[in-house]
Amino acid sequence: MQDRTSAQGVSDDARAFDENQLARRWDISHRTLQQWRRMGIGPVYLKLGNRVSYRREDVEAYERQALRRGTGERAFA
Repeated sequence: MQDRTSAQGVSDDARAFDENQLARRWDISHRTLQQWRRMGIGPVYLKLGNRVSYRREDVEAYERQALRRGTGERAFA
């Protein structure tokens, strides 16, 4: 089965992002994601062979965790 990408940059099954799709979603370089993985920063990811993917649920959980009300506090405890 071939993975296809929609106009929004999400795989058709909408369950996972590849590195380039997530980089576009967050408007960052795919190299930034590579650096973050080496540093242990960012959402958890799945690596099978040379392919890296991020499950949608993990990306959304990471985004929720990153929400802030002000500079010193999280939006949700």
